[in-house]
Amino acid sequence: MNILRRTAGLVSVCSVWLLASGPAGAQPPAKSQAAPARTAAAWAKTANAWPLTRPEATGYAETSRYDDVIAFMKAMAAASPRIHLTTYGYTFEGRPLPLAVIGAADASPEAVRATGKTRIYIQGDIHAGEVEGKEALLWLLRSIARGERDDWFKSVVLLVNPIFNADGNERVNVRNRGRQNGPVGGMGQRHNAQDLDLNRDCTKLETAEDRSLARLMTEYDPHIAVDLHTTDGSIHGYYLTYQTSVSPNTYPALMSLARNDLFPFVTSAVKAKHGWDFFYYGNISRQDGEQAWYNDLDLYKPRYTQTYFGIRNRLGILVETYSYATFEDRIKADYWFLEEMITFAVANGDRIRKTTAAADADSIVGKPQMVRGQLVKAPEPVPIVMADAVEERNPYVPDVPMLRRVNGTERIVVMPHFAMVEPTETGIAPRAYVLPAVQPPPPGQAPPAAGARGQGGQRPGTGFFGRGGASPAQRSFNAVIDRLE
Repeated sequence: MNILRRTAGLVSVCSVWLLASGPAGAQPPAKSQAAPARTAAAWAKTANAWPLTRPEATGYAETSRYDDVIAFMKAMAAASPRIHLTTYGYTFEGRPLPLAVIGAADASPEAVRATGKTRIYIQGDIHAGEVEGKEALLWLLRSIARGERDDWFKSVVLLVNPIFNADGNERVNVRNRGRQNGPVGGMGQRHNAQDLDLNRDCTKLETAEDRSLARLMTEYDPHIAVDLHTTDGSIHGYYLTYQTSVSPNTYPALMSLARNDLFPFVTSAVKAKHGWDFFYYGNISRQDGEQAWYNDLDLYKPRYTQTYFGIRNRLGILVETYSYATFEDRIKADYWFLEEMITFAVANGDRIRKTTAAADADSIVGKPQMVRGQLVKAPEPVPIVMADAVEERNPYVPDVPMLRRVNGTERIVVMPHFAMVEPTETGIAPRAYVLPAVQPPPPGQAPPAAGARGQGGQRPGTGFFGRGGASPAQRSFNAVIDRLE
């Protein structure tokens, strides 16, 4: 993958499941629900014996902890020879980042790339209060282990990490995301253990988690990359919204593939099968006297995952469920989206692979790239689904009631759609950026003694980042090189 061809623009810019019955309420603490290692055939002999996720086992009062996720993934891998487990990096606190690989001979990047199949990476829990993506991915692994998805793997490889912000996931608090409709037993925090937002770090790459993600993208080179979220800042009638990279610096055919084909396919399939409405990410706002459905302008920046994936010439997808839906319904929404998205990739794999290859071959050298932009109105207004939401008592938090979607109140309001971004400022992409790197000493040559001075009074650098006396500018240049590589 020729990353630097499109990275120049980036630098210019600055990144059938098993349900448990029971009401959501007070529940005893749940231990890991993953059963001991058994084969799929052994489980199949006992009706309803497949292991439950922690939400299912607690009536959707609790979410899975890191140990629950790892144990469940191991149980599914033991049940199915299709599922291979590995790790691809670490969190800030040193927790291994898990990866389930399905559709290749083993879990190595070499085996995955050698398949020639369409490669799909999916992560959940980047904001660890937004936990339904994590649980939906465990449902997906269980469905695969039960042999319900075998046809997928004739043409795709799945790379699945349910728990990207594993450190934040363990900081459970019943007050986190207070107006979110469960799980009432608490959920993790938005930021990682450094108090950094992992969905703002794809350009500066200051976190261990996002540096691990960058390595995964380089080594496994997925054609599609999906990030699962939940929004608590808007009220309308959708169970789920989606978005791809909206940066004009993204290869146009990638955006077209998502907007004109993939998203309409998923939306129609989910509506036909389940009756739920999905649409583009956004919120209703009144600006300049006009009520409209607005995308988030800031999402054109590649510090966000789906735009980062797009700038890397891959099909980046943002998925947002909504916090006024019940915890169980939010998991279903993610699960159904993934089900249809993968089905689309199975049917359109050749086109997806050719489009990403064409993006890699398309040089942007000498072409204008957007540095800043603005939202623009779509030519035609769009029907937006609205529904009521009411406050509902949280049994464990006295002063912050939860919001609950009122089913049966759906209605359509037609309004303008500010969907896409156009440049207000551009820069010409150069052939290269020349940075004066500080080089380590040649092999066999001892580093200079402490306090030794080189030309111009500077102590010479003794490592990649120039420690041992390099100037702040030299260290900064090497940090930039590190991010680009």
